[in-house]
Amino acid sequence: MIVTRKIGSLIRGKTTPFQIYAACLLGALIGFIPGFAQAPALMAFWILLLLVLNANLFLAGIVLLLSKLVLLVAMPAIFAVGRFLLEGPTQGLFKALINAPVTAYSGLDYYVVAGGQLVALVLGLVLAFFLKRSITNYRKKMMAMSEDSARLKKYNEKTWVKVLKFLFLGKGRGKKSYEELLAVKLGNPIRIWGLAIVVVLGVLLGLGFSKLSAPLLTSLAKSNLETANGATVDLEGVDLSLKEGKLEVLGLAMADAQNLDTNIFSSKRIVADVNTTDLLRKRFSIDNLVIEKAASGDARATPGEQIGPKPKTDKKLELPEFDDLDSVLENADEWKERLAQAKRWLEQMTAGGEEAKEALSWKEELNSRIRALGHANVKADFLTEGSPTLWIRRIEAKGINTPYFEGATLDLNGADLSTHPALAAAAPTVSLVANNDKFDARLSLAGASGTGTNDLKMQLKQVAVDPLAAKIKSDGNPPLSGGTMDIDLSGIIGTTDNDLVAQVTFAGSTARIAGNPVSLDGVTLPLQIRGPLDRPGIKLESKALEKIAGAALKKKAVDEVSKKLGLEGDESDAAGKLLEGLFKKKK
Repeated sequence: MIVTRKIGSLIRGKTTPFQIYAACLLGALIGFIPGFAQAPALMAFWILLLLVLNANLFLAGIVLLLSKLVLLVAMPAIFAVGRFLLEGPTQGLFKALINAPVTAYSGLDYYVVAGGQLVALVLGLVLAFFLKRSITNYRKKMMAMSEDSARLKKYNEKTWVKVLKFLFLGKGRGKKSYEELLAVKLGNPIRIWGLAIVVVLGVLLGLGFSKLSAPLLTSLAKSNLETANGATVDLEGVDLSLKEGKLEVLGLAMADAQNLDTNIFSSKRIVADVNTTDLLRKRFSIDNLVIEKAASGDARATPGEQIGPKPKTDKKLELPEFDDLDSVLENADEWKERLAQAKRWLEQMTAGGEEAKEALSWKEELNSRIRALGHANVKADFLTEGSPTLWIRRIEAKGINTPYFEGATLDLNGADLSTHPALAAAAPTVSLVANNDKFDARLSLAGASGTGTNDLKMQLKQVAVDPLAAKIKSDGNPPLSGGTMDIDLSGIIGTTDNDLVAQVTFAGSTARIAGNPVSLDGVTLPLQIRGPLDRPGIKLESKALEKIAGAALKKKAVDEVSKKLGLEGDESDAAGKLLEGLFKKKK
């Protein structure tokens, strides 16, 4: 009944063409925005304009619901329209709006937002045109019916007719004739009470920004971190002080997407010095980021939940003479999941990198993003100019506790980490060093900034051999045992390709080759690692294998000769030296 009254009032009432057009346009413009997270400034602006302008609110609501339905059904087509706008002849206009103060928050770098606003204008104008023409025709017919005739007047004055008209058709035109209604085109364009609400909201927001900003920032940060992490992120609060230029993050705990009972990273407090001059351009420039009481691998009080699709890592490696992880490690699936997560993080740190752009066509890249994020969340990042949307000039975390290095803590340092490395002043760098000098990793992402290659240097010292050997595939017995090893890894790292060499030096270790124990004490084995980060291929240098095989053959020959000749002790050692000389001459 309420709906019919509203529709009746719209047709029979004093609605002006301006109210119709304003309602249809604003309702459509709001309805075709996927959500507040994509376009906060644009949505806020259209809603405030709807309150201020004297648009028909009932009609605007109907159009908004209709537009939202069209958006959900026709999302791929609207995405295609947005792609035409952002990559076609109007790219310059959108680029200027995306990088300008205030309008940077309009979300026009999202394909669906840009395309949706154009479709909204067209749909709103078409609906308004046909609705306005229908109401105008109705009024013309009613004007021609001699409504003031004695018979019709007497009929309209009946009580039951008035009741039915009030219940189902709503208010009429009042004392105005249809001729007077047809003459009105604009009417009063401003809604006084709507303007008053906007002014009051502005004052309240200005006075209570410090109280309102914290929950808003916390919600936005939590949502974005969960998307990047792929699992639950707990966050006590985020506070931004524009006056002091300080950003404070409290109680951060990021669940491990591969082990939801633990945190992959947590921190009691994070403090950042924020450059407030860039905020209007949607640029979050952090001069110094300090992480306090950080930890990795600590147990969660409540298990986390998976966010988004689980990465697929079942694609087989196709590199000749290289073994994939499945043929090398017993726990290959766990390693592949970890490497897939590292690949996602590296992609986010490098904005995809030049190598990713070369490996995939732009259409393939867009399809990949759509599958991972959905149409509504895909952005045209390449339109960002001037400086990165997020730029951490310096990051520091001292004494990170982790169970992976017993009795040691880690120090993290980074510089020039950003969403758009090519726009930053220098190449991104990250280092992670243990305080007992047993771990030292340094990563330079010059390839992401277009100034060089992504170089990784990592040293692991005194790593116990037995735990790792237990996870290497073999015929039932570990191929290595005892002692420790030092690993020196260096080379080029990327999301689509790697070219790394690991120099593994053993101390007090023994290898089992052809059933014979061979000492590896002091032996250095070079391992080559190539291929995608989440599916690397591993190859052992043939010369190193020859060296180990030779030692095994020599040991077996000495044992056989000593056994047949009945040699023991010093005699056996002498025979060994003699055979060693023969092996050298043979070589």
